[in-house]
Amino acid sequence: MLWLLVLFCWLNYSTVLPEVQARQPSPAELEAIQKETKVVFLDFLQLWQEERYFELYNYGNQHSREQISIEEFATRMVELDWVPLGLHPEKRSEVSYHYRTFLYVIATIVFRHKSDFDLQFSRRQSFLLLKESGKWHFDLLQMIRSPFYSPPK
Repeated sequence: MLWLLVLFCWLNYSTVLPEVQARQPSPAELEAIQKETKVVFLDFLQLWQEERYFELYNYGNQHSREQISIEEFATRMVELDWVPLGLHPEKRSEVSYHYRTFLYVIATIVFRHKSDFDLQFSRRQSFLLLKESGKWHFDLLQMIRSPFYSPPK
């Protein structure tokens, strides 16, 4: 009986392990994912800096676009007191990979007050990105709460 249990465990282990390994991307794939998401993130950040909220809405994932209309999103973003100036020059951004279609970009962003240009601060934030229809998309609900909200990990 013990022999059968050991045989069953070995068979289960030998059939599951290759599947788990097959799901992990190669180092080249990981590097390509990181480069792609950094480009998307910088484009997204540029639109946010320029306060082009209708274009920014197109970067939203499906779930958040179902939760908030484009008009409401733009209105809420206009009402925010802070806009990003850009990435902190001394702190590198990171891509925290979780799955091929699910990751976080972690970046330190310098924010400036919209009416008092001398008022600035830096904040390290993580941005959830989901790949939908072949493109990376952000959580718009996180954006209307920025810079004081980051998604839980």
